Amino acid sequence: MIQHDVFICHASEDKDAVARPLAEALREWHLDVWYDEFSMKVGDSLREAIDRGLASCRYGVVIVSPAFFQKRWTQREMNGLVAREMSEGRKLVLPIWHDVELSDVVAYSPPLADVVATRSSVGMDRMCADLLRTIRPEESPLMVARDELIRLGWSPPPISDEWWLDMVEAQEHAVSSMWSVPWRFPLPERLGSQGRRRGLNIAWTALQLDWQHQAEHRKICQITHPDDVLAFVRGDPALTEAAHDYPQHLANYAPQLLIPQFSAEFADDFDDLLRESEERWRTQPDRRFPEAMCDRQLALRHPEFGRHSAVEVAEKWMVGLGGDHSASVYEELEYIFWLLAPDSDWLPADIRAFLINGLKERATWDRDRIITTNGAFSSAMMTARRTPLRWTRGIKADLEEIVSSSIRKMGLTAATSSIIDRFIEEDFVGVCDRVERERAAARRR
Repeated sequence: MIQHDVFICHASEDKDAVARPLAEALREWHLDVWYDEFSMKVGDSLREAIDRGLASCRYGVVIVSPAFFQKRWTQREMNGLVAREMSEGRKLVLPIWHDVELSDVVAYSPPLADVVATRSSVGMDRMCADLLRTIRPEESPLMVARDELIRLGWSPPPISDEWWLDMVEAQEHAVSSMWSVPWRFPLPERLGSQGRRRGLNIAWTALQLDWQHQAEHRKICQITHPDDVLAFVRGDPALTEAAHDYPQHLANYAPQLLIPQFSAEFADDFDDLLRESEERWRTQPDRRFPEAMCDRQLALRHPEFGRHSAVEVAEKWMVGLGGDHSASVYEELEYIFWLLAPDSDWLPADIRAFLINGLKERATWDRDRIITTNGAFSSAMMTARRTPLRWTRGIKADLEEIVSSSIRKMGLTAATSSIIDRFIEEDFVGVCDRVERERAAARRR
């Protein structure tokens, strides 16, 4: 299996002048270099280690020098590279001429003299550039992807690793389908060749898959304390970069950061978004929302909630942009339980009350998958009523089971009874009944 970009074949006499500086320079270019001083540890068999390096490299950089001509080891390494060339039907040997002339190389090996070489006399920068044109073509998407991940602090596996096949497949899936997963940001649209653009997209797909995994593991969503959200975003330089580049997406997945006291280093980004949104709504008003002053997505940053209704703001807080940028992690009833629990006390009181009223008036929490226990409470909510619900022992017991399950799922610290008491006190069922009657009347009209 290929594990190294280059194997440096050299005589020990050339270490100081060429081999070591070259190995270090190529590593600066993010190449995986097999060089004995880097790649061997105490106890390794020299022959076995070199054989593994020869077998696992993409290219062999051969430092051709007077000392090289005199060494059996270098001849053996050269033979191994030539054998691979013949077996694989491609060029592997990249010669560097050091203190030798064409006649010297011809006398040693006419076929080697026929291979285009660079010279140590041109200097390290030029020598590396000559090698890189072959080792790392600019059009190679996987090389571009690897370099981008390294730039952002990752240590990706060798290009030959099957992990890269998974990333290519994921990137193609992300581009061709509705990939509805939280913490998905737009893939890069930077200028450059097609290979470079694809490589950047592969790299950023890998990054986003990791963010999504971490966010799921750490339960990063609308209900997470802002300090924990900021720690999550700051923990990955690439995620921090994406959050600054696309603050509208950060606001989508973590709307709590829109609240001014929680915005931290993203305050200027959000303020710019809000100003642009206010100007757009001022010059291009939407007749469906004649009073609105900004996008619903930014309402939590506006002192008047953008003059949107509580229902509109709560829906956007819970669902986000929807589609392939959905922010929903929990069911609607679970979001309600969180808002009623002391776990949400960090929210400013006016915003918390606004969201509670919005989800209450939205009155869709009793539909579809939200109530699935088939118990007394579920049955009661499926029955049309014109009188208030009578909270029997069986109905309360069923609701207690639903709340307890939600507490475990969301990791809440609240007592089940406290959430149930607030739920009944806020009259969610009564409001749901009223809204349902109003909807039925509207349908009849």
